[in-house]
Amino acid sequence: MTTYIDTALFVKSYVLEVDSPEAVRLLEEMGEPFAYSHLHELEIPNAIRLKRFRGEITVAQETAAIRAFVTDVDAGRFQRIDYDLGNVFIRAEKLSRKHSGEIGCRSLDLWHVAAALEGKFATFVSYDARQRKAAELSGLRVLPLMAK
Repeated sequence: MTTYIDTALFVKSYVLEVDSPEAVRLLEEMGEPFAYSHLHELEIPNAIRLKRFRGEITVAQETAAIRAFVTDVDAGRFQRIDYDLGNVFIRAEKLSRKHSGEIGCRSLDLWHVAAALEGKFATFVSYDARQRKAAELSGLRVLPLMAK
């Protein structure tokens, strides 16, 4: 595993969105197993539940999406990252001090970047502009390539 993928991209593979086909294509290109952090474990199901709360999906769609995610975890499509969890938080705070005042990155987005760095990943995949900037400033290769 050389690529860390942000939560939003995974969610697009479980819940149909406009850019879901592109997200699925990117995931297929990255290959399995996918890096799996402690935050993914919470965020993926929670993001799906929030979609139901916002009226974007039905209860049945929520149930099916979460079931598919759990099935993928159980099938080994995700692999826990080897990192020191305490160091991830320390690095996220350092990233906050260094970048948040200029780029406005949210704490959980910084946490993902810190997890990628602590897990010694080379590439970071995200659609979030601020998170992408934090990853880039931290020396990670950022995908997908986007028009500037």
